[in-house]
Amino acid sequence: MHPFYGPSNRLMSASDDRASGLISMAAYLAFWAAALVLAKREVDARWPRRPGGDGASDPAITVVRDRFARGDIDESQFRAMVRVLRDPDGQP
Repeated sequence: MHPFYGPSNRLMSASDDRASGLISMAAYLAFWAAALVLAKREVDARWPRRPGGDGASDPAITVVRDRFARGDIDESQFRAMVRVLRDPDGQP
């Protein structure tokens, strides 16, 4: 628990203890807000999201899904085609 939440000698001796408590609480919240923003930036930098996500917006993958649903291609062909479409260079 934050030390300024409870009574302390310094706050009790001051003429207006509410201002000190509000300032310390605001500083405490600002610290954690900044820490969370920095943590999110670090996570986003280490693990970037793949563009397109699952390929729902990619028309080529939609065509391959339709062909698989109609039975024109089997599962191994479907997986191979989707793998090539998501990464045409062959990089994992």
